[in-house]
Amino acid sequence: MTRLALPQVTLVCVDTRTPALALAAIAQCTDQIDFGAVKLFTAPGLDLALPPGVQALPIQIDSVAAYSEFMLRGLDRHVDTTHCLVVQWDGYVLDAGQWTDEFLQWDYLGAPLRHEPAERAVGNGGFSLRSKRLLQALQDPALDIHHPEDTCICHANRARLAAAHGIRIAPLALAKRFAFERLAPDGPTFGFHGLFNLHRVMAPEALHQLVAGLPDALARGLDAHDLCRSLIRQGQLATARLLIDKRRRLGMNDRRTWRLRGHWIWARLRGHAS
Repeated sequence: MTRLALPQVTLVCVDTRTPALALAAIAQCTDQIDFGAVKLFTAPGLDLALPPGVQALPIQIDSVAAYSEFMLRGLDRHVDTTHCLVVQWDGYVLDAGQWTDEFLQWDYLGAPLRHEPAERAVGNGGFSLRSKRLLQALQDPALDIHHPEDTCICHANRARLAAAHGIRIAPLALAKRFAFERLAPDGPTFGFHGLFNLHRVMAPEALHQLVAGLPDALARGLDAHDLCRSLIRQGQLATARLLIDKRRRLGMNDRRTWRLRGHWIWARLRGHAS
């Protein structure tokens, strides 16, 4: 298959907690696409085996709020191309064949958000395409800069970005072709975001291996809970058990974790009975 060339796009990933997983996500993108530049922002002093063409840049990020601050105010000076594609360890390119240059006609494009009307539904920042023009506009001191950075752009400051800087956020129909997150996709997409979607995009054996090596702390949140629930429904009980065990090691005795254990036991019993 002919590789996709996107010299006008910089691939960007910011990850100070799980840089090895971030590099795996970057590889998912660069295996299919030639970018103008590839930049991983991660903690200083790490001994990383960087693939050819990947530049590691030191950054101190100690909270999700600090991540948002960097994405909103700090990213601009590191992007020299017309656009950047923001990825995370759990959000990357799925199928470069779904790319269309129409994506580049907009200043911001991310997966649709759920529970939002169409005019506010775009979009998720974990896998998103952003123009250099947007990054420059975000330096406007009149903007209300806060976490989370994606809704800061698409909701809180959308009107001013459009009126004062001509920033255009992509329409919902195009966002659905670009990526998916909390809303299940209608068809093939260029990419995705979300730990809770890994069962949709990874082979069972590869997902089991990833979950086995997943830092325990990443099993704590709602995203891991939702992945575990989906794995139980699909009958991937061994992988689901890994997540449940990680939550138990963290001392999690909350209602959600107990429900997961109950669903897992019931699914196993049903499997033995069938």
